[in-house]
Amino acid sequence: MAVVVTTEPRGFPVYQTNLTKRSLRSALLLGAASAAAFGLATAASAQEQVETVVVTGSRIPQTGLYSSSPVTAVGQQEMKLEGTTNVETLINNLPQAFGDMTDTASNGASGTATVNLRGLGPNRTLVLVDGKRLMPGDPSLPVADLNQIPAALVDHVEVLTGGASAVYGSDAEGGVVNFIMRKDFEGIEIDGQYSVNQAQNDNGQFNKWNATTGFPAAPKNWWGGATQDATIILGVNTDNGKGNITAYLGYRNTQAVLESKRNFSACSTTATGVLSLGEPATGGLVCAGSSNFNRWISLDDYYAGTNYDFFNHGTTAPGSGTFDPYAGTPDEKFNYGPLNYLQRPDIRYTGGFFAHYQVNPAVDVYSNFMFTDDHTVAQIAPSGAFLGTYFNASCDNPLMTAQERTALCSSNAITPATGAPCTPVGSTGNCNLTPGFALVSVGRRDVEGGNRTFDLRHTAYRIVLGAKGDLGNGWSYDVDGQYGLSLFSFFQANEWSKQRVANALNIDPTGACRNDAANGCVPLDIFNGIGSVNNTPAALAYVTATGLEQGYTQEQVLSGSLTGDLGQYGLQFPWAKSGVGIALGAEWRAEELALNTDHTLQLGDLYGNGAKVLSQPRSGFNVTEGFGEIRVPVVQGQPFFEDLTLNAGYRYSSYNTAGSVASYKYGVDWQPIDDFRLRASFQRAVRAPNVLELFTPNNIVLFGGSDPCAAPADATVLANCHAFGAPNAGSGILNCPASQCNQLTGGNLNLKPETSDTRSIGIVLTPTFLDGFSATIDYFDIKVNGFIAGVSPTTTLSQCYGDSATAASQAFFCPLIVRDPATHSIHSTNSFVMATNTNTGSLSTKGFDFEANYQANLDDWGMNGDGGLSFNFKGTLLNSLTTEPLPGLGSFNCAGLYGITCYTPNPRWRHAFRVTWSSPWDVDFSVNWRHISHVDLDANTKNTLVGGSPTSPGSCGSGPVFGVGDCTDAHVPAFDYFDVSANWTVREGLEIRAGVNNVFDKDPPVMDSNTLAVSSPPFGNGNTYPGVYDSLGRTLFIGATLKY
Repeated sequence: MAVVVTTEPRGFPVYQTNLTKRSLRSALLLGAASAAAFGLATAASAQEQVETVVVTGSRIPQTGLYSSSPVTAVGQQEMKLEGTTNVETLINNLPQAFGDMTDTASNGASGTATVNLRGLGPNRTLVLVDGKRLMPGDPSLPVADLNQIPAALVDHVEVLTGGASAVYGSDAEGGVVNFIMRKDFEGIEIDGQYSVNQAQNDNGQFNKWNATTGFPAAPKNWWGGATQDATIILGVNTDNGKGNITAYLGYRNTQAVLESKRNFSACSTTATGVLSLGEPATGGLVCAGSSNFNRWISLDDYYAGTNYDFFNHGTTAPGSGTFDPYAGTPDEKFNYGPLNYLQRPDIRYTGGFFAHYQVNPAVDVYSNFMFTDDHTVAQIAPSGAFLGTYFNASCDNPLMTAQERTALCSSNAITPATGAPCTPVGSTGNCNLTPGFALVSVGRRDVEGGNRTFDLRHTAYRIVLGAKGDLGNGWSYDVDGQYGLSLFSFFQANEWSKQRVANALNIDPTGACRNDAANGCVPLDIFNGIGSVNNTPAALAYVTATGLEQGYTQEQVLSGSLTGDLGQYGLQFPWAKSGVGIALGAEWRAEELALNTDHTLQLGDLYGNGAKVLSQPRSGFNVTEGFGEIRVPVVQGQPFFEDLTLNAGYRYSSYNTAGSVASYKYGVDWQPIDDFRLRASFQRAVRAPNVLELFTPNNIVLFGGSDPCAAPADATVLANCHAFGAPNAGSGILNCPASQCNQLTGGNLNLKPETSDTRSIGIVLTPTFLDGFSATIDYFDIKVNGFIAGVSPTTTLSQCYGDSATAASQAFFCPLIVRDPATHSIHSTNSFVMATNTNTGSLSTKGFDFEANYQANLDDWGMNGDGGLSFNFKGTLLNSLTTEPLPGLGSFNCAGLYGITCYTPNPRWRHAFRVTWSSPWDVDFSVNWRHISHVDLDANTKNTLVGGSPTSPGSCGSGPVFGVGDCTDAHVPAFDYFDVSANWTVREGLEIRAGVNNVFDKDPPVMDSNTLAVSSPPFGNGNTYPGVYDSLGRTLFIGATLKY
């Protein structure tokens, strides 16, 4: 394989490889990038040619074969075979990626699409476009939004393992995703695709849940959730061939899918086989829902020692309402599931251009512009009055029935609460905490008013201006300026106002509002059942409220780099054929964001939010950096040293907020013979705190979980609850409604940058005895120290109350729990678990990446004229995904787990295996096998940091379990999906593609959404994790590409 030095069209000196049929399999290895990533489907199409690959992870141009860090590439051909019209799906199908924000999130949806490499979080994954940073997309989630990437314009995607801060700066801890865009296009290309989902909904167990509770069943043979996608690309060269502009326009329209359309999500499920709650191991999932339906909790009755927990029954007729003790039966739960979106509707417009003009070899001026307008709507079940907020309802309210008045206004709460004597007088409420008024918390759904909607819009602009060129004598340069702006708007509708509900229930004996009559207060009847005839449109309109958020993110970058081949000055080892390569440069970057919320949100007046939504004042930071990189070929073309190359890099960063920090890397490549190459690298990366981590105001928000004191698992937990703030442990008043408790979040100006170390070692196999085969095996070890986060509320609760809590852990964690002074709950207005940002412990992950490619001409197998075959295998073995919440506290390993603390499933093994036959009839047929290994529930382990316990509450049938003993959610089996597709070249310039993903309509796993909330939002939705498992049944697509 001959290596030559040429000049790439963009002006960089690059090392190229003359590719023969034999060497084709190896020269395009980006770590383990399949040749298919670059449109080279089979060896049958290989010709004598020259290819250049500039690898993500270095500024020194090189062939992919020489990367010391593993890089995986996915190209246009794979996108078409997958039927992908959004790049987040493409990335999430890679074994290195973990499910994150997608269009299947509804409750808590950001409207963005994010990527999470290695399970270390989207804020630790750096996203690039042609090697340049993509700006944050949302002021509430300041990470790159993949919705800004037009899939049809992507040439290929390169995914780098681990840290790369020495090359690219902050955020590159878990890895780098670099989208290489199509440029220098000439002509017109029109691409269109239509996809639709189909599901039989014939799972008998799922359908039985709905039938048992009387909930409507999902439709048989359902079709829906269609997506239409169209892109037009126009490219023109200048007459002298020195310039080009490639412009594009794109449109995508995705239709909504309600959870009622799938049988596994047509009702919200709850687990009944939870041993710690005294339930039998034979329990399972049943349809249930939220207690926020028509439930009333009386604080007066609570203090009086009488029944305080009621459900309101009524026929909607005046005077029909009655209070019965709340039993939590299915008819007393609100089935919110079918009303939520399983897939959000989304309309996206994209447009832009990539242009350059080479004035002379030393000056190639370039520019690109990208525009995105993405509009989506999330829908969840109706709002209403939710438990946790207490207010006074007048005892003389004429809408209240006599039975209800007796229940709420005839007890003696004063004497137990204050010691003062009091004698109740009928149902006047004279001995209530506030005489004449009932202090209540009400969970009453606004079924009459309809569902809540969240209208999210992101409009993004990104422009890059720069120049680069060949300075001669081995030197080239690249200088550019970049500006990115993302505008955000979020409008939530059909909420209930806390203050207006209180006004509408404070009614005098004449039936008039005591407060706010001047602003149109109309009495609200929540005493006579759902749908009371007294609730006129005017009454509902008065309590209905909206919320508006508007904001932006902004990024500015100035960058310049100089690349040199020092071999032209004699700086070259005598055993090497290439000289030392270096890159030097500097960069300045500034990020800024702001979020403005309306008065209603700032007051926390909307029931459905569960908390205030505070404005984020205009805040930002800037950083000035200098960097350098060196690549040293030591030996080339010698016995046992076909190539030995060393590389290193260093970056110094000075932040105006977080101070100064350094990152660096070093690596080695050694190819003893043509058949294999060894590589190893070390990367010290950093991540400075982002704007929100620094400047977010403190605020009480929700988290998915439960209060261990609501149902103590054993005597130790009960005793700890009694000792630390919950003397009423075991009381139903402590249950967090809909498994949503309160946490206090906020920024911290004293945060320091995170640091991470990535160690990787691997082998690249290109055996000469097996023509067309290549493979890589790479070990990775990534550890992030001082990671920025709030301590998990689940960890805090466990370390205060759990079986393994110690005096030391209780001294630290118990003060972080602030309980309501009256009810001792952690879900009422001023109660919470503290989780403000701090530099905590460490995150780490270890494992192996595998990739293998084999391409064969069937003529070589004696099958003359039958075309060729290509095989591509990508797999990741996850050995560990470990979190140490605080130094010295201990750690927990989420590899192979999911649930309350580990959240999204973290399978130990994932792979994708594609086989493609390029037939002699210009049709490529392809089959893809996607595998996700089993996961187990984190709270069933012995580790108290994930809500487990070393005490076994019993056996789930296959042996003893620990922790909560949730037999129903204990184990999620392995999942296998099969996809088929075909691509037909009808004639030159016209291709038609079609396929079916999830051919066998495999349903996703179904988990509890209520008791322990193991599939809680935003990543859990519809009783499952749709970002990990296929949730819409089989997907059928057909598309065409027309080129002129």
